Amino acid sequence: MKVPHLGEFVEGELGRVLRALSVADRDGDHAGFSALCRRHAAELDADRGVWLSVPRELRESFRGNMEAMRPFMLTAQRIARELDGLGHPAALRQLSGADEPGNPMEKLHEADVLAENGEFEAADALLREELGEGLADDGWVALIHSRLATHAAMRNDLDTAIDHACRAHELARRSGRGVARAAEVLDDLLTAREIRHGTTDGRRLGACREALTHAQRLSDRALFVESNRALLRLLDELDAYPDDSPARRFLGKLCGLLGVNHFHLGDRDEARAWTRKALHECRLRGDRVGEEVYEANLKEIDRRE
Repeated sequence: MKVPHLGEFVEGELGRVLRALSVADRDGDHAGFSALCRRHAAELDADRGVWLSVPRELRESFRGNMEAMRPFMLTAQRIARELDGLGHPAALRQLSGADEPGNPMEKLHEADVLAENGEFEAADALLREELGEGLADDGWVALIHSRLATHAAMRNDLDTAIDHACRAHELARRSGRGVARAAEVLDDLLTAREIRHGTTDGRRLGACREALTHAQRLSDRALFVESNRALLRLLDELDAYPDDSPARRFLGKLCGLLGVNHFHLGDRDEARAWTRKALHECRLRGDRVGEEVYEANLKEIDRRE
C-alpha cells in the first residue's frame, strides 16, 4: 500500500512545504526537516488545522488500515514536536489531545514519542495502562497490541511480539478493520522466529519467502511470464515438502499470484483455475482475508469475459 505524503491533498505553498517535509522525514533528512520547520514555523502553526486533519480522500484508508497509514501521521507528529520546540505548542497539544481530557490518542501519541527515543519500557507501560482501562473497541485494542508487538520485535523478543501480534490479528478480524495488515505482521514474525531457530522449517520458510518476493517483483515490473516461471519452480519445491511444513502456507499467495499473472497475460481460463486454487488454500487454512481477496479476483475475471 503506497502511503501518500502529508500535503498531497493540500493546495498552494502550504501543500508544497508539507510535501517537502514529508519527503525529508521519510528519507531521514533530519537537518533538512528541522530547517524547513524553522523557516515555515509561523504558517505551519497558523494553518495547523489543515495538516492535522485527515483529508477526506484518505479517511477510508485510515479506517481500513490505520497501522499501514501510520507514516502519514508520524510526519504530522514530528512537525508538531518540532514546532513545540520552536515555541509553537498548539499543534502538539491538539494532536496529543492535551486539551481533551480522556482522549485515548494522548497516550498512544506519548508512547510513540517514547518508543522513537528508544524508551520501550516506558512506552509499553503507557500502552498497558490503556489496555487496563477495559477498552470496548476491538479495533483500538488491536492497534495497541500491534504497537506492543512492534516494540517487542525491536527488542528482539520475538515470542512476546508474536503473542501481541496474535492478539492484534484476532481483534482485527473481530472488528473487521486492519485485518490484512495484522495478518501480514503476524506472518512476518512467525517466519522470523522459525528462521532464527535455524530449523529445517525455518530455512525453507526463508527460501520460500525470498522466492515469492522475487516473483512478486517480476510481476510488479509486468514481467508476467518470468514471474510465472519462478512461481512454478517454487511450487515444485513446496509440493516436495511434508504436508505439515509451515512453508506450505505460502501456497495461497503463490497460486493467487499465478492467477494475477495469467489474468494480465489475457489467459482467463488459467487465471480462473489458479485463483480458485488460491481460494481453496485460503479456506483450508482459515485465511479469511485471502478468501475475500480471491473471491473478488474471481468476480473481476468473470466480469472481464
